[in-house]
Amino acid sequence: MTAITGTASISRAKTKGKMIHALLIALSCMLGLVMAFPLYWLLRGAFVSHSEILARPPVFWPAILNFDNFRLALGRIDFSRQLWNSVSIVVPYVIGNMITTSFAGYAFAKLRFPMRGIWFMLVISTMMLPSAVTLLPQYSLFTSLGLAGKTALIIPAFFCAGGNAYFVFLLRQFFMTIPDELLEASKIDGAGYFKIYLKIMLPLIKPAMIVVALFSFINCWNDFFYTMIYLKTEADYTLPMGLYIVNGMRIPNYEQVMALAFIVTAPCLLFFFIGNKYFVEGITLTGIKG
Repeated sequence: MTAITGTASISRAKTKGKMIHALLIALSCMLGLVMAFPLYWLLRGAFVSHSEILARPPVFWPAILNFDNFRLALGRIDFSRQLWNSVSIVVPYVIGNMITTSFAGYAFAKLRFPMRGIWFMLVISTMMLPSAVTLLPQYSLFTSLGLAGKTALIIPAFFCAGGNAYFVFLLRQFFMTIPDELLEASKIDGAGYFKIYLKIMLPLIKPAMIVVALFSFINCWNDFFYTMIYLKTEADYTLPMGLYIVNGMRIPNYEQVMALAFIVTAPCLLFFFIGNKYFVEGITLTGIKG
């Protein structure tokens, strides 16, 4: 009798677990659909005709894909120049973030130096400061040094400034998952700190570095606040600023604005889908230890 009761309890527990699992999957799917719907609406708006975008009730998919929206939208801005401006800012910014934050994360995780914990807490505490708080002194410093325009948007990445404390923390957590015995063995073989970092550490932290690169790219590519502050001439404007200008024209052709918004968003989506595997792996592994 006891065995039968125990078997029934186990069966009920398994059934309950399966139901909870199914509910969680359903909830995840619903949340995914809610989060993805704005992106779908952007994609839909980029291909509809002018009459369809103003139709009530709304048209959820165009009768004919209207690619002219992209051609007309690109004609409203200096696309090639603004694309080059965006790339010329994003590439050095991403490289600077990857170099400086990996150096700092390696030092805080594996090197021993006085007041290491205090210095790390000071770096992490900068995450609590809103960017607007440091904007005025940063702008005053850069202008007094003669660094304006694109330079002011790139230089902070090479000095671990501008919110990169999160990346330092992320990489430090990843470095801490690497056994210290590996470093000791490398030291016995005659490798110095920089050689250990370059030849051993970097290959092992590739997922975390891809996470940093993705976040840096998305943050810099989509940045509007600092570009509006530092870029004074229209010749230096980036694609997000070009989108803002077109949107500010109050044009009735909303489908063209949607098409341009999709063009500006596409690189972020492309890089995320390419690095999605490493992105998830890096986010997961950085929380294992420490």
